[in-house]
Amino acid sequence: MNDDEMLASMRSSLTSIKDSLTDVHMDRPPEAIIAQARGRRLRRGLPGVGVGGLALGIGLALTLSGSPSAARTVHVNLDAWSVNTTKAGLVNVTIRELKDPAGLARTLADAGIPVKLTFGRVCAPSSGELPQLPQVVHKLGGRGDVVLAINPAAMPAKTELVIGIGTFRQGSEHWLAAAFGLIKDGSSMNCGTQKTGPGHL
Repeated sequence: MNDDEMLASMRSSLTSIKDSLTDVHMDRPPEAIIAQARGRRLRRGLPGVGVGGLALGIGLALTLSGSPSAARTVHVNLDAWSVNTTKAGLVNVTIRELKDPAGLARTLADAGIPVKLTFGRVCAPSSGELPQLPQVVHKLGGRGDVVLAINPAAMPAKTELVIGIGTFRQGSEHWLAAAFGLIKDGSSMNCGTQKTGPGHL
């Protein structure tokens, strides 16, 4: 394989990687990187370009793949709950029924929100909450549902959002309510039954 064929193969590979990672944004298009590699070939000679171009392609592929915990755009809409990433980077969450908390927690993690989620009880950190909570989560109006707007970018590194959802009844009417907290990752928690009071919405 000559250098032109190698560069063409690299172009095809880089374009495929870019297309498969739609939630990752490159500052420079593959064409610009290939043009730079072609310029290096002219300056350094043919033997160095084959190795340098291959290393560049491997390095770019590793950079684009990101870490396993990297946030991605999420659109999951079920009967019980919905999670949707907005163009502004917020995550809109609507909880209509207390079903599949593990699935909801996984979906929120995919959207970049590490969460401790409980249905039917409220958990509070043993060592106190972090003050950034108002910048992270906002409760919106809902007709008996819990409707949230969450900003993953406002969460400090190595923190988790705590969400407790409970059902409250008054006569024949019932509705969902939520309590929130922001804690350091791995903090111990005290969990009790659902209750109302300060910090519960």
